Amino acid sequence: MRRILAFFRLFFVSLAVFCTASSVFGKDHIHTVVRKKLKVGYYENEAFQEGASDGAVKSGYAYEYLQKVSSLTGWQYEYVYGSWAEVYSAFLRGDVDLLAGLGYYASRLPYMNYPDYPMGYESYYLFVRSKETSITRDAETLRGKKIGTIPGLLQDAIGTWLADRNIKSEIVVFEDVYQRDVALEQGDIDAFIGEGSSVSVNEFNKPLLKIASVNMYLCVSKNRPDILKELNMALSELDSNDPFYVNRLSEKYFSSSALTVRISPAEHEWLDNHDNTLRVGYMDNFLPYCGTDSKGNAAGILVDAMEVGFKKIKANHEIKITYQPFQNAEDMVTAIHNHDIDVIFPVSNNVYYMEQNDLFKSKEVITSAMNLVYLNKMDEDTTATIAINRHNQIQYDYAQTNLPDSKMILYDSVSECLDAVNSGHAGCAILSGLRASVLLRNSKYINLNYIELPASTTKCFGVSTHNLGVLSLLDRALNTLDSKDTLTFTYKYLENESVYTVREFIKRHQALVFYICAILFTVVLVAVEIFISKNQKEKLYFKFAYKDSLTGAFNRRAYEEDVMAFENQKNQKYVCVSMDLNGLKKVNDDLGHLAGDELIKNAYILIAEAFGKYGKIYRTGGDEYSAFLKTDEETFGNAKLKLDELCKAWKGTYSNDLCVSVGAAFSTEAETGVLMDLWKLADKRMYDAKSEHYRKSGMDRRGQNDAHKTLCSMYTKILKINLTEDSYQIINMDIDEQTVEKGFANRISTWLSDFGTSGQVHPEDLKGYKEKTDLNYMQDYFCSGKKNLTIFYRRKFGNEYKRAMMQIVPAPDYEPNSQSLFLYVNNVNSVDDN
Repeated sequence: MRRILAFFRLFFVSLAVFCTASSVFGKDHIHTVVRKKLKVGYYENEAFQEGASDGAVKSGYAYEYLQKVSSLTGWQYEYVYGSWAEVYSAFLRGDVDLLAGLGYYASRLPYMNYPDYPMGYESYYLFVRSKETSITRDAETLRGKKIGTIPGLLQDAIGTWLADRNIKSEIVVFEDVYQRDVALEQGDIDAFIGEGSSVSVNEFNKPLLKIASVNMYLCVSKNRPDILKELNMALSELDSNDPFYVNRLSEKYFSSSALTVRISPAEHEWLDNHDNTLRVGYMDNFLPYCGTDSKGNAAGILVDAMEVGFKKIKANHEIKITYQPFQNAEDMVTAIHNHDIDVIFPVSNNVYYMEQNDLFKSKEVITSAMNLVYLNKMDEDTTATIAINRHNQIQYDYAQTNLPDSKMILYDSVSECLDAVNSGHAGCAILSGLRASVLLRNSKYINLNYIELPASTTKCFGVSTHNLGVLSLLDRALNTLDSKDTLTFTYKYLENESVYTVREFIKRHQALVFYICAILFTVVLVAVEIFISKNQKEKLYFKFAYKDSLTGAFNRRAYEEDVMAFENQKNQKYVCVSMDLNGLKKVNDDLGHLAGDELIKNAYILIAEAFGKYGKIYRTGGDEYSAFLKTDEETFGNAKLKLDELCKAWKGTYSNDLCVSVGAAFSTEAETGVLMDLWKLADKRMYDAKSEHYRKSGMDRRGQNDAHKTLCSMYTKILKINLTEDSYQIINMDIDEQTVEKGFANRISTWLSDFGTSGQVHPEDLKGYKEKTDLNYMQDYFCSGKKNLTIFYRRKFGNEYKRAMMQIVPAPDYEPNSQSLFLYVNNVNSVDDN
C-alpha cells in the first residue's frame, strides 16, 4: 500500500528534477565557485560554542555567527578543536585564521587583528552560593575571601578589580569551569567570577556584582591581513541590513543564563507580599490562546507559558498560579484595577491603549498573523464595513490601526461577526491566523474565505501601572521561553480544535461526493498513511521530548516531570538514587569522544540491568544518572552489588574500565517530607562514594591518572625513552621480558627523522612530523608542564598513504631532571579517521 504511494511520489519528483536539470545544468549555465577555506579555532563552551569534535552537531552563539559571516563572505571553514588555551595558542602561532569570543584589550593588538564591529557584548559577574549571607554588594565583604576563577581574562579582571579597591582576597585558579563550579558548591571557595551570559543555571549559585564589561570580537590572525578586509566588509553589510542581528542572537542563546532566571530581591518582596501567588485573569473561549477546558480548568498557550516559564526561574518558594475566566476585556480591566487579579491576558502591544487604561504590557508571549474573512469574492466594497467582537480589544485596535477608513460594526461574539459576514450585513471580519482555519470549518461558513493581512499582532500580558513588581517577574519568566516552546503550545490546542467530521466534509463538497466514491480506494490508502504518519510523529515527539538520544534513557525533562508526579506517591517505599560515571573526562581527553560515548551508553545499559526492574532510569547530565526505585533497602543493596559486579566484568572496544559511583537515600530517612531533601542526601552520598573511588585509585576529581595505564590497553609495543640518560627500553606487552638498551636515545631520534625523510611520511605532513619527533622539542614540550604529545600523520602502506598516529606521555617516574617518556607505537597499518 505504502509502496504504491511511494512510487507515484517518486515518479512525479523525478519528472520535476529531470525537467529542471536540463535548464540548470545546460552548457551555458555551468558555473564553479571556489570558496576560500579558513581554519577556525573551536573550543567547547556551553551556549557559546558546542560540538567541539568531528561529527558532533554544532550549535551556539559563536557557531551561528560564524555561519552568518560565511553566508556574506563565501568562506568555508575547517575547524581546529581543542581547549581554550590550546586553540588560543594555535591562533597566536598563526595555525588558526579566525577565533571567536575575544575581548578587546590594547595589549593584544600586536598579536591579532580586530574587525571594526564586535560580535557581541560580555559582562563578568561575581557569583556566590544561593544562600550566602556573609558576602553582599559591599565590596569590603570580600576581604579575606576565596574567589575562584579560570586562567586568562577572568583572572585578570578580578585581580584588577580587587586591586583598584585595595581589597586582599585569595584568588584560586582552576583548570576549567567545572572544577570552579564544584568548588563553590562544596564550599571550597566563597565566590567565583564568570561570564554572565554562559554560567549554567543551578540551585547553588546566584549573581551578585558586575565586575567588568567588554566587547567581544571575531578576531583575525596577524598572518591573514587579507581576510580582515573581507570580514569588515561583510560585517558592515550585516550592520546595514540587519542592525539587530546580534541582539536577537544573544536573546536566542543567553536568555536562560543565571542572570535572567534568578529572581531579584524586589520580585521576592512582591511574592512575599502576595503569599507567593499570582492571580491571572483571561478571556474565555479564545483558544488556542486561552480558554476553559471540559473540566473547568484554564487551558491554552497562556497556561503552558506560565507553567514552563515559572518552572525555569529560580524562586525561594514555589509560585502558585490561579486563573479566573472573563467574557470580555472591560471586565478584566476593571478586575485588575480593583486588585481582584494581578495579571490579564491577552492584551495587544498597542501602547496607547495601555496608557489610556493605566496598564503596562509584558514581553510578547506570541506573535501571529491576522486574517481578513469575506464572503465569496473580494471587491472594493469588502472592507467598507468590518464586523468586530465588542469584547475583543485586540480586534478593535487592529482594525482601527490598519483599516482606519472602514466602518466598524460591533457584535457580542466572534460567531455573530462571522454570521454577519455570511449574511452580507458586514463586508468582512478579522480573525487571528491561529483561529481562522478552525472556526471556518463549520459547514454553515462554507461560502466564507480568508486571506492573510500584511500586519501581524502580538499577544502580551497586562499589569496595572501600580503593580510593577509583577511585571518584572512576568518578563523574567517569559525570557526563558523560545519559539520552540510557543509552537509546541500552539499545535497542541490546534489539534484539539480542528476535528473535521465526514458529515461536514460532505456538506462542504457535495459536488465531489460522486468522485470521492469513485476513488474511495485511493482515499483509504491516503487516510491510512496519514494515520501511520501521525502515530510515528507522536512516537518521535515522545522520543525527542522524554528520551536521551545517546543512551535511550529517560532525559532530564522526564525526570523533572516525574519528580513532581512522585510527590503524590510518597506513602510507599522508594529509593532516590544518584549516580555518576567516573573518569569520563579522562577517557574523552586521552581516547577521544567515541570512547567517552561508549562509556556513557554502556553505563546506562549496566545500570538498567541492575535497577531497571524496580523503576525508571534517567540521564540527567553528561555523566550523571538518577533513578526512582520502588523497593526496600535490602533489595536495593543486592541490586547495587550486581551493578558493581557488572562494572568489574565489563570490557569495551576502547577501554576496559567502567565505574559508577552510587549514592542512595531511602523513604524511611525522609524527615521533612520534602522529596528534594532526599535527593540532596543521595547526591551527597554519591559524591562521598566518588571521592573514595578517586582516593583508592590514585586519581583526582577530574580523573587525571597516569595516561600510561589507559594507553597500554591500546598498543602491543611501547618504547620508554629517557631523554636525560640517553637510554631507551622496549616493553612488549605479550612477554614478561623487557629489553633495555643504554646510550641509544639519540638513535631513536635519528631513526624517527630518517623514517620521515625516507618517503614513508606524506610530504605535506613531514614538517610537523620532524619538528615534534625531535628530542630537543620533546624536552622543551614536557618541561613546560604539558602531559600529552600526539602526532598525527599520513604513513605509506603499499602504494597509498593512510592515517597513522604516535603518542608520547610522561612515564610515572618522570621528573624535569630525569625526563622519562613513553612513546606508544601503534602496531596496526592505519588509524581510523574517527
